[in-house]
Amino acid sequence: MVEAFDMLVEYDSGMVFEDYKVPMGDDLRSFEEFFYLKRQPLGEFVIVLKEGGLFYFLSDHFCDFTEVCKKYDWYVISHQPFNKQLEIGIGMMNTGGSAGWIGRAESSERLSMYKDILVFSYDCGVETDFYPYDTTFKGYCEIGGSLCYYVHDYYPTRVQKIDGHQKRISNLIFRFKEGGHCGMLVAKIISLCMKNISYCDSPQQTILIPIPASTRERQRKRFPVLCYHLSKWLNVRDGFQTIWIDQEREQMKGISHKEVVSNLRIKKRDVQGMNVILFDDVLTSGQSFRQLRRKMMELGAKSVIGIFLGKTVDLHE
Repeated sequence: MVEAFDMLVEYDSGMVFEDYKVPMGDDLRSFEEFFYLKRQPLGEFVIVLKEGGLFYFLSDHFCDFTEVCKKYDWYVISHQPFNKQLEIGIGMMNTGGSAGWIGRAESSERLSMYKDILVFSYDCGVETDFYPYDTTFKGYCEIGGSLCYYVHDYYPTRVQKIDGHQKRISNLIFRFKEGGHCGMLVAKIISLCMKNISYCDSPQQTILIPIPASTRERQRKRFPVLCYHLSKWLNVRDGFQTIWIDQEREQMKGISHKEVVSNLRIKKRDVQGMNVILFDDVLTSGQSFRQLRRKMMELGAKSVIGIFLGKTVDLHE
Protein backbone atom coordinates (compact mmCIF):
# COMPACT_ATOMS: atom_id res chain seq x y z
CA MET A 1 0.00 0.00 0.00
CA VAL A 2 1.49 3.33 -1.06
CA GLU A 3 1.46 5.94 1.69
CA ALA A 4 -0.13 9.35 1.21
CA PHE A 5 2.16 12.23 0.34
CA ASP A 6 1.41 15.94 0.40
CA MET A 7 3.47 19.05 -0.16
CA LEU A 8 2.56 22.72 -0.01
CA VAL A 9 3.09 24.97 -2.99
CA GLU A 10 6.04 27.34 -3.54
CA TYR A 11 7.72 27.12 -0.13
CA ASP A 12 11.49 27.37 0.08
CA SER A 13 11.71 26.11 3.62
CA GLY A 14 12.61 23.33 6.00
CA MET A 15 12.37 22.16 9.58
CA VAL A 16 14.55 21.45 12.61
CA PHE A 17 14.35 17.85 13.76
CA GLU A 18 16.61 15.34 15.51
CA ASP A 19 20.14 16.73 15.80
CA TYR A 20 20.22 18.50 12.46
CA LYS A 21 19.53 22.15 11.76
CA VAL A 22 17.35 22.91 8.77
CA PRO A 23 16.30 26.46 7.70
CA MET A 24 12.63 27.18 8.21
CA GLY A 25 10.47 29.79 6.45
CA ASP A 26 8.52 32.40 8.41
CA ASP A 27 5.17 31.13 7.10
CA LEU A 28 5.81 27.46 7.81
CA ARG A 29 4.73 26.14 11.21
CA SER A 30 5.50 22.46 11.03
CA PHE A 31 7.39 19.88 9.03
CA GLU A 32 4.18 17.96 8.37
CA GLU A 33 2.56 20.97 6.70
CA PHE A 34 5.37 21.22 4.18
CA PHE A 35 6.37 17.69 3.29
CA TYR A 36 4.29 14.90 4.85
CA LEU A 37 6.55 11.86 5.20
CA LYS A 38 5.86 9.27 7.88
CA ARG A 39 8.97 7.48 6.67
CA GLN A 40 11.84 9.98 6.44
CA PRO A 41 15.16 9.37 4.66
CA LEU A 42 18.10 8.59 6.93
CA GLY A 43 21.22 10.72 7.23
CA GLU A 44 21.87 13.87 5.26
CA PHE A 45 19.73 14.56 2.21
CA VAL A 46 18.22 17.34 0.12
CA ILE A 47 15.23 17.04 -2.22
CA VAL A 48 14.41 19.91 -4.59
CA LEU A 49 10.95 19.50 -6.12
CA LYS A 50 9.87 21.24 -9.33
CA GLU A 51 6.25 22.07 -10.24
CA GLY A 52 5.87 19.32 -12.83
CA GLY A 53 6.78 16.55 -10.39
CA LEU A 54 10.47 16.35 -11.28
CA PHE A 55 12.83 16.25 -8.28
CA TYR A 56 16.58 16.37 -7.72
CA PHE A 57 18.25 14.78 -4.72
CA LEU A 58 21.45 14.31 -2.78
CA SER A 59 21.66 11.55 -0.18
CA ASP A 60 24.39 9.96 1.93
CA HIS A 61 22.19 6.88 2.58
CA PHE A 62 21.13 6.04 -0.96
CA CYS A 63 19.97 2.48 -0.21
CA ASP A 64 17.61 3.84 2.43
CA PHE A 65 16.58 6.70 0.11
CA THR A 66 15.47 4.15 -2.50
CA GLU A 67 13.31 2.44 0.12
CA VAL A 68 11.57 5.77 0.81
CA CYS A 69 11.05 6.17 -2.94
CA LYS A 70 9.41 2.74 -3.16
CA LYS A 71 7.13 3.52 -0.22
CA TYR A 72 5.80 6.72 -1.79
CA ASP A 73 5.92 5.61 -5.45
CA TRP A 74 8.66 8.04 -6.39
CA TYR A 75 10.59 7.01 -9.47
CA VAL A 76 14.37 7.51 -9.58
CA ILE A 77 15.24 8.17 -13.23
CA SER A 78 19.02 8.22 -12.86
CA HIS A 79 21.69 8.55 -10.18
CA GLN A 80 25.45 8.50 -9.79
CA PRO A 81 28.07 9.04 -7.06
CA PHE A 82 28.74 12.73 -6.40
CA ASN A 83 31.65 11.95 -4.08
CA LYS A 84 32.59 9.16 -1.65
CA GLN A 85 29.68 10.00 0.67
CA LEU A 86 26.87 11.37 -1.50
CA GLU A 87 24.71 10.04 -4.32
CA ILE A 88 23.15 12.61 -6.68
CA GLY A 89 20.21 11.98 -8.96
CA ILE A 90 16.92 12.95 -10.54
CA GLY A 91 13.43 11.46 -10.26
CA MET A 92 9.68 12.00 -10.55
CA MET A 93 6.87 12.03 -8.01
CA ASN A 94 3.12 12.72 -8.06
CA THR A 95 2.58 16.00 -6.23
CA GLY A 96 -0.33 17.75 -7.91
CA GLY A 97 1.73 20.74 -9.01
CA SER A 98 3.55 21.43 -5.75
CA ALA A 99 7.09 22.80 -5.58
CA GLY A 100 9.67 23.42 -2.87
CA TRP A 101 12.52 21.72 -1.08
CA ILE A 102 13.34 19.83 2.07
CA GLY A 103 16.54 18.50 3.59
CA ARG A 104 18.61 17.56 6.60
CA ALA A 105 22.27 18.32 7.30
CA GLU A 106 24.66 18.96 10.19
CA SER A 107 24.57 22.70 9.56
CA SER A 108 22.53 25.23 7.64
CA GLU A 109 25.66 26.13 5.65
CA ARG A 110 26.11 22.56 4.48
CA LEU A 111 22.41 22.26 3.64
CA SER A 112 22.58 25.44 1.58
CA MET A 113 25.64 24.09 -0.22
CA TYR A 114 23.82 20.84 -1.04
CA LYS A 115 20.90 22.76 -2.48
CA ASP A 116 23.23 24.94 -4.57
CA ILE A 117 24.89 21.81 -5.93
CA LEU A 118 21.54 20.45 -7.10
CA VAL A 119 20.46 23.74 -8.66
CA PHE A 120 23.80 24.09 -10.46
CA SER A 121 23.76 20.47 -11.64
CA TYR A 122 20.18 20.31 -12.93
CA ASP A 123 18.73 23.82 -13.12
CA CYS A 124 21.47 25.64 -15.02
CA GLY A 125 19.38 26.00 -18.19
CA VAL A 126 21.41 23.46 -20.18
CA GLU A 127 19.68 20.20 -21.11
CA THR A 128 22.16 17.36 -20.63
CA ASP A 129 19.88 14.36 -20.06
CA PHE A 130 19.29 11.59 -22.56
CA TYR A 131 15.48 11.87 -22.25
CA PRO A 132 12.99 14.75 -21.93
CA TYR A 133 10.98 14.92 -18.70
CA ASP A 134 7.95 17.01 -19.73
CA THR A 135 4.98 16.23 -17.48
CA THR A 136 2.16 18.10 -19.23
CA PHE A 137 0.44 17.25 -22.49
CA LYS A 138 1.69 19.26 -25.45
CA GLY A 139 -1.71 19.22 -27.11
CA TYR A 140 -4.69 17.18 -28.23
CA CYS A 141 -6.79 16.43 -31.28
CA GLU A 142 -10.13 14.75 -31.97
CA ILE A 143 -10.37 11.46 -33.83
CA GLY A 144 -13.69 9.75 -34.46
CA GLY A 145 -15.38 11.75 -31.71
CA SER A 146 -12.75 11.01 -29.03
CA LEU A 147 -10.02 13.25 -27.65
CA CYS A 148 -6.41 12.16 -28.15
CA TYR A 149 -3.71 13.73 -25.97
CA TYR A 150 0.01 13.67 -26.71
CA VAL A 151 3.08 14.65 -24.70
CA HIS A 152 5.49 15.61 -27.50
CA ASP A 153 5.63 16.75 -31.09
CA TYR A 154 7.56 14.00 -32.85
CA TYR A 155 9.62 14.57 -35.99
CA PRO A 156 10.21 11.49 -38.18
CA THR A 157 13.74 10.10 -38.36
CA ARG A 158 14.03 11.23 -41.99
CA VAL A 159 14.13 14.84 -40.78
CA GLN A 160 17.80 15.80 -40.69
CA LYS A 161 17.79 19.12 -38.84
CA ILE A 162 16.25 18.62 -35.41
CA ASP A 163 17.35 20.30 -32.19
CA GLY A 164 18.67 18.70 -29.01
CA HIS A 165 15.24 18.50 -27.39
CA GLN A 166 13.81 16.65 -30.38
CA LYS A 167 16.72 14.20 -30.23
CA ARG A 168 15.82 13.47 -26.60
CA ILE A 169 12.20 12.89 -27.61
CA SER A 170 13.36 10.41 -30.26
CA ASN A 171 15.58 8.72 -27.68
CA LEU A 172 12.62 8.25 -25.34
CA ILE A 173 10.30 6.91 -28.04
CA PHE A 174 12.86 4.52 -29.53
CA ARG A 175 13.97 3.17 -26.16
CA PHE A 176 10.34 2.67 -25.16
CA LYS A 177 9.77 0.69 -28.36
CA GLU A 178 12.75 -1.50 -27.46
CA GLY A 179 11.24 -2.31 -24.05
CA GLY A 180 13.04 -2.49 -20.71
CA HIS A 181 13.36 0.24 -18.09
CA CYS A 182 11.76 2.93 -20.25
CA GLY A 183 8.30 1.47 -19.67
CA MET A 184 8.30 2.59 -16.06
CA LEU A 185 9.67 6.04 -16.94
CA VAL A 186 7.00 6.58 -19.60
CA ALA A 187 4.33 5.37 -17.16
CA LYS A 188 5.44 7.95 -14.58
CA ILE A 189 5.50 10.73 -17.20
CA ILE A 190 2.00 9.84 -18.44
CA SER A 191 0.62 9.55 -14.90
CA LEU A 192 1.82 13.09 -14.14
CA CYS A 193 0.43 14.40 -17.43
CA MET A 194 -2.99 12.89 -16.77
CA LYS A 195 -3.38 14.75 -13.49
CA ASN A 196 -3.96 17.86 -15.62
CA ILE A 197 -6.92 16.52 -17.62
CA SER A 198 -10.40 15.19 -16.87
CA TYR A 199 -10.68 11.76 -18.46
CA CYS A 200 -13.30 9.84 -16.44
CA ASP A 201 -15.60 10.16 -13.44
CA SER A 202 -14.96 6.67 -12.07
CA PRO A 203 -11.45 5.15 -12.01
CA GLN A 204 -12.95 1.82 -10.93
CA GLN A 205 -14.87 1.74 -14.22
CA THR A 206 -11.85 2.66 -16.33
CA ILE A 207 -9.42 0.37 -18.12
CA LEU A 208 -6.04 1.10 -19.73
CA ILE A 209 -5.52 -0.81 -22.99
CA PRO A 210 -2.47 -0.54 -25.27
CA ILE A 211 -3.06 -0.23 -29.01
CA PRO A 212 -1.50 -3.49 -30.22
CA ALA A 213 1.91 -3.52 -31.84
CA SER A 214 2.41 -5.29 -35.16
CA THR A 215 3.79 -8.49 -33.59
CA ARG A 216 3.34 -10.37 -30.31
CA GLU A 217 7.04 -9.98 -29.52
CA ARG A 218 6.84 -6.19 -29.85
CA GLN A 219 3.68 -6.21 -27.76
CA ARG A 220 5.44 -8.10 -24.96
CA LYS A 221 8.46 -5.80 -25.10
CA ARG A 222 6.65 -2.47 -25.03
CA PHE A 223 3.54 -2.62 -22.94
CA PRO A 224 3.43 -4.91 -19.87
CA VAL A 225 5.68 -2.74 -17.68
CA LEU A 226 3.92 0.47 -18.71
CA CYS A 227 0.44 -0.99 -18.23
CA TYR A 228 1.28 -2.43 -14.81
CA HIS A 229 2.69 0.80 -13.36
CA LEU A 230 0.44 3.31 -15.14
CA SER A 231 -2.76 1.47 -14.20
CA LYS A 232 -1.55 1.31 -10.59
CA TRP A 233 -0.69 5.02 -10.46
CA LEU A 234 -3.98 6.02 -12.12
CA ASN A 235 -5.94 3.52 -10.00
CA VAL A 236 -7.55 2.00 -13.10
CA ARG A 237 -7.70 -1.56 -14.44
CA ASP A 238 -4.72 -3.03 -16.30
CA GLY A 239 -5.94 -4.07 -19.74
CA PHE A 240 -2.69 -5.43 -21.16
CA GLN A 241 -4.30 -8.85 -21.68
CA THR A 242 -7.60 -7.52 -23.02
CA ILE A 243 -6.43 -7.76 -26.64
CA TRP A 244 -4.77 -10.80 -28.18
CA ILE A 245 -2.97 -10.64 -31.54
CA ASP A 246 -4.33 -13.60 -33.53
CA GLN A 247 -2.19 -13.08 -36.61
CA GLU A 248 0.87 -10.88 -36.76
CA ARG A 249 0.71 -8.12 -39.33
CA GLU A 250 2.96 -5.64 -41.06
CA GLN A 251 3.27 -2.26 -39.42
CA MET A 252 0.40 -0.05 -40.53
CA LYS A 253 1.19 3.41 -39.17
CA GLY A 254 0.13 5.95 -41.77
CA ILE A 255 -1.58 3.34 -44.02
CA SER A 256 -5.23 4.36 -43.92
CA HIS A 257 -6.71 1.61 -46.11
CA LYS A 258 -5.61 -1.31 -43.89
CA GLU A 259 -8.02 -3.05 -41.53
CA VAL A 260 -6.29 -2.89 -38.14
CA VAL A 261 -8.68 -4.85 -35.91
CA SER A 262 -9.32 -7.89 -38.13
CA ASN A 263 -6.38 -9.82 -36.63
CA LEU A 264 -7.31 -9.07 -33.01
CA ARG A 265 -9.34 -10.88 -30.35
CA ILE A 266 -10.81 -8.51 -27.76
CA LYS A 267 -12.36 -9.58 -24.45
CA LYS A 268 -15.81 -8.02 -24.47
CA ARG A 269 -16.25 -8.49 -20.71
CA ASP A 270 -13.22 -6.23 -20.10
CA VAL A 271 -14.63 -3.43 -22.26
CA GLN A 272 -18.41 -3.46 -21.76
CA GLY A 273 -19.58 -0.59 -19.55
CA MET A 274 -16.04 0.74 -19.12
CA ASN A 275 -14.26 4.01 -19.83
CA VAL A 276 -11.38 2.99 -22.09
CA ILE A 277 -7.95 4.65 -22.24
CA LEU A 278 -6.11 3.58 -25.40
CA PHE A 279 -2.34 4.10 -25.28
CA ASP A 280 0.31 4.03 -28.00
CA ASP A 281 3.77 5.48 -28.41
CA VAL A 282 3.21 7.58 -31.55
CA LEU A 283 0.08 8.98 -33.21
CA THR A 284 0.54 9.34 -36.98
CA SER A 285 -2.51 8.98 -39.22
CA GLY A 286 -4.79 7.99 -36.35
CA GLN A 287 -6.15 5.03 -38.32
CA SER A 288 -5.32 2.40 -35.69
CA PHE A 289 -6.95 4.51 -32.98
CA ARG A 290 -10.02 5.25 -35.09
CA GLN A 291 -10.70 1.60 -35.90
CA LEU A 292 -9.98 0.35 -32.39
CA ARG A 293 -12.14 3.09 -30.86
CA ARG A 294 -15.03 2.07 -33.13
CA LYS A 295 -14.61 -1.56 -32.05
CA MET A 296 -14.54 -0.62 -28.36
CA MET A 297 -17.80 1.30 -28.71
CA GLU A 298 -19.37 -1.66 -30.54
CA LEU A 299 -18.38 -3.87 -27.59
CA GLY A 300 -20.18 -1.55 -25.16
CA ALA A 301 -17.53 0.87 -23.93
CA LYS A 302 -18.95 4.00 -22.25
CA SER A 303 -16.21 6.27 -23.58
CA VAL A 304 -12.79 6.14 -25.24
CA ILE A 305 -9.83 8.53 -25.12
CA GLY A 306 -6.35 8.24 -26.62
CA ILE A 307 -3.03 8.89 -24.89
CA PHE A 308 0.20 9.09 -26.89
CA LEU A 309 3.82 9.77 -26.07
CA GLY A 310 4.28 11.64 -29.34
CA LYS A 311 2.31 12.95 -32.32
CA THR A 312 4.07 12.93 -35.68
CA VAL A 313 4.47 16.43 -37.09
CA ASP A 314 3.06 16.72 -40.60
CA LEU A 315 5.87 18.40 -42.53
CA HIS A 316 3.48 19.31 -45.36
CA GLU A 317 1.15 21.43 -43.20
